[in-house]
Amino acid sequence: MYLKVFFKTLHTSIFIITLVCNVSCTMPQYMPISFDIKQGNRLNEYDIKKIRLGMTKLEISSNIGDPTLEGFLNPNTWYYIFYYRRGNRILEHQILTLKFDAHDILVTINKE
Repeated sequence: MYLKVFFKTLHTSIFIITLVCNVSCTMPQYMPISFDIKQGNRLNEYDIKKIRLGMTKLEISSNIGDPTLEGFLNPNTWYYIFYYRRGNRILEHQILTLKFDAHDILVTINKE
């Protein structure tokens, strides 16, 4: 008797959990919500012109700020990343890559 009630309760619980998960996964199709997302460090041409080969990490970070990302395997690579997204579309993106030598002197500037 107790096993019968236990299994009936278990089946009912599994059904309710499955139903809630399925409904929650389908809700965004019926209620589309889009947000404008601006993320990262947006650098204009004036900021980029402040950077010159031969500058140190300290000089660069004091002029344009800290990088969005430092290289994981190579800490002498800095990335300034920016993107602007509306809904599912990326309207603007910018990647500035700075590479330094062993003495923290800027040797390469790459703008994408």
